[in-house]
Amino acid sequence: MRQFVRSFLRIVRPCVVLILLTVVISTLTACSSPSEKLLEQFTEYRVEHGLDLYRQTIPQDGESSLVAVYETVDDLFGIMEFDGKENNYQEVEKKREVTTAVLSGDGKTILAILHPDQKMGKVKVNAGGQLEEFALDTQEPITMHTLNDSYDDVKIEVFDEQGNLIE
Repeated sequence: MRQFVRSFLRIVRPCVVLILLTVVISTLTACSSPSEKLLEQFTEYRVEHGLDLYRQTIPQDGESSLVAVYETVDDLFGIMEFDGKENNYQEVEKKREVTTAVLSGDGKTILAILHPDQKMGKVKVNAGGQLEEFALDTQEPITMHTLNDSYDDVKIEVFDEQGNLIE
């Protein structure tokens, strides 16, 4: 009888461990975080709408949206705050030199500036009577900047390294 019990335990123990391991892995997979689910939703949305992505933020736990800068199949330049439901976005026609898109809402204003030649220079922003300056990102063809308030009227001017306005 003892020998039978020992043989039985040798067979059953690995099966029990394998079953417990499978249950733990299944549980962890099913409990993916909301930020992971948001990223999956955005990936599906991006493929479905044929968006060519320039840059996107990675939502941290507790964040309910991500920001993406993209180009559409119709050659429009866009910026989107994606929450999976009421996506806030703006799309504009691309210009030859510099294209700007402004997205306002949720207490902030996000600027996206497409400068394909990766120009050096600076940006001047007039938003709600407030003036702000920052440099263009010379490593990438796009510069993103966030203003800490939501503005309806934003004027953006982009200057080259000699201080000439780029139209």
